[in-house]
Amino acid sequence: MQRNAVARTFIAGHPLGAGERVGPDFFPELRAALAAMHAHGIAYVDLHKRENIIVGDDGRPYLVDFQICFDVTHPRVRWVPGTRWAFEQLCIGDVYHLGKHVAKSAPGEAVAPPPIPLWLRLHRVFAVPFRQMRRRLLVARGIRNGSGAAASEMFAEDAVRREQARAA
Repeated sequence: MQRNAVARTFIAGHPLGAGERVGPDFFPELRAALAAMHAHGIAYVDLHKRENIIVGDDGRPYLVDFQICFDVTHPRVRWVPGTRWAFEQLCIGDVYHLGKHVAKSAPGEAVAPPPIPLWLRLHRVFAVPFRQMRRRLLVARGIRNGSGAAASEMFAEDAVRREQARAA
């Protein structure tokens, strides 16, 4: 058995739309799946993108895009001081982002999300302006187009947004 093996199964459905209304069990099931991941030492980390939440044709939630998950049990990191604290902060971020999706898609079910975690506030203060500056530089160099999108590739999230805009 390989530690990093991945098995994929096609799930018929669509990415969670902005403000999309879902069934009453959708977010409790997603919350339970996230809690199970956390209990196994995995922080999802990418829940801020609703495109990573699939609404299955069966009405159930599915998560995709696990490439930046954080595994606190991994032998290379579990011994590093502060790893458990970092994991807990990432889990708080997962819960925060889930709360935002619930508030937008199931207002009757909304529970006030926890306060914005410190690491997320710092990310917004430092990483966001850095990313914007980097994109402007890449546009000036002709590597990206004027919108900041890569001219040579299409990210899955961009493809989903374009398809949803075309369908609307």
